[in-house]
Amino acid sequence: MVRFFLFMVIWAVRATLRSRHSLVLENLALRQQLATYARGRKRPQLKPEERSFWVALSRLWAGWSSALVVVKPATVISWHRQAAREYWRWRSRGPGRPRIPEDHIALIRRISAENPQWGEDRIAEELAVKLGVRHFTSTIRKYLVRKREPRGGQTWKTFVKNHASQIFAVDFLSQTTAFFAVVYIFVVMEVGSRRIVAINATTSPGLEWVKQQIRQVTAWGQTPRFLVHDNDGIFGQYRDGRRRGEKDRRYRCQLDLWLAEVMGIQGLPIPYFAPNASPYIERFNLTLRTEALDHFIFLSVRHILAVCGEFVAYYNRARPSQALHAIPDPYPELRNPPKETGYVEARPVLGGLIHDYRRAA
Repeated sequence: MVRFFLFMVIWAVRATLRSRHSLVLENLALRQQLATYARGRKRPQLKPEERSFWVALSRLWAGWSSALVVVKPATVISWHRQAAREYWRWRSRGPGRPRIPEDHIALIRRISAENPQWGEDRIAEELAVKLGVRHFTSTIRKYLVRKREPRGGQTWKTFVKNHASQIFAVDFLSQTTAFFAVVYIFVVMEVGSRRIVAINATTSPGLEWVKQQIRQVTAWGQTPRFLVHDNDGIFGQYRDGRRRGEKDRRYRCQLDLWLAEVMGIQGLPIPYFAPNASPYIERFNLTLRTEALDHFIFLSVRHILAVCGEFVAYYNRARPSQALHAIPDPYPELRNPPKETGYVEARPVLGGLIHDYRRAA
């Protein structure tokens, strides 16, 4: 209120130098603001009709902002813009351009399907000259039958589906301990069965460490044909693009070169910034984090490995996969048809964080 009365004194001094028209408008503006303050609220709230008053005053009087106290001039401008948007939304509420007859739409689609090489100009001429049906080319373009051109080879999704049993996918995820040490968890998954083949963790991962993990995975005769991985720098990315190997093949990283020449495995790096190209292991990483890792405060690498090992055992042998509607590598008692009667017992996993439900023997 002190600020307002100070403003009134300054206005009284300046009023003598203004024209009668400006004086009347400024007097009207000040009276309106006095009425707003008279409502007794700590922060005055303008009613819709009061907002309309200031919007109209801003269009009629050039000095309206000098008499404004209750709100900022930018607020009144925003009210004006909002009113303009509402007005034009009201003006354009109609349905727009009327729809052409259904038989014309069917005819355009028929001609487009029977002649996929024809464009909208050719179809427009055909309809106008021979059939007496006249429409703009933009209208005809709207109803053309779009056909996808056949690709030269199979898509990535088809490739993964056809070779899922021969594909392993690898990926890293990180976990911070209570002492702020970053631990990197390395996961190997068999894509076909969603089985986690191996999981390990370290605080200092490197290419040689990754190679050792792959040697251990393939030591028991489970050698995949393809290994899908991302473009992590740990895999030894070549700075100069793809480098040729001894067999005149190009490789994006040192891991792929080692896989081909030593292990007899074809490495398949996914495109850059495209984690959705390896969705199965990415989904497992999310499951591991939300169902296990996020519920513990870890003290060491050994602690993380203990939790991951118990969760992977449950994931492989007792947790139904929503994608396969089956268990990746079920326990022997779960491979037979389940019993329909009997007491249901809950076996705790990770100290009761998860429960494994079975029929009691």
